[in-house]
Amino acid sequence: SSGINAEWPLRPGVVSQHGEFILGVEHKFGVDGEWIRRANVILPSIKQSSLPAHNIPQFIPISANERVEDLKSIGDKNDTLYYIRVPHKAVEEGEKLDTNSYVGLVVRACSLIESDLTHSLNIHMDSTGYVTGLSLYSTAEECTGRITTATSFNTECSVSFPIVGASPDVHSFISMKEKEEKKKTDESQDKRSFLAKYWMYILPVFLLLMMSMGGQ
Repeated sequence: SSGINAEWPLRPGVVSQHGEFILGVEHKFGVDGEWIRRANVILPSIKQSSLPAHNIPQFIPISANERVEDLKSIGDKNDTLYYIRVPHKAVEEGEKLDTNSYVGLVVRACSLIESDLTHSLNIHMDSTGYVTGLSLYSTAEECTGRITTATSFNTECSVSFPIVGASPDVHSFISMKEKEEKKKTDESQDKRSFLAKYWMYILPVFLLLMMSMGGQ
């Protein structure tokens, strides 16, 4: 594919709304296979601050491009690989992204077949709409040669953003360090002897005592 066009027809009767973002999902079978658009993912928002309940992606398959029968015919070979990829950036409705940069992954084709074509696809993104990674999970732990009767993919799609930790409270930290330094300074300045600190009170008492003793 030479580029991604957000104005591509998603599916008859399905169009994206203004402000939504689109990712085209492509796949191929084997290293020499041909990439073809398998589905479109529509994102209401690419903002990390969006509420998860309001930012659930729509995974819209293109049934004619799933080529499940082709996959089943070659997937019984354990060394056959299944490739899937998305563009490195989501595009807004009406926007064109001319790029050959993709983020993809590779799994064994038999793992998809033996999970009855059921799998979950997680798209990892940053808050600016760039894709940072893909994850694909299926229920098949190993390939045993089992044949499936499924005729289409059953895909659960999700999008995840990096978890940003709480910002450090720099003001409170600086204030605490200043108090500690002040306390150390006060303590160092106050390490005088008892006589050095209170001689002006002790001296008159001492003189009166000496005078009274001299008078006796």
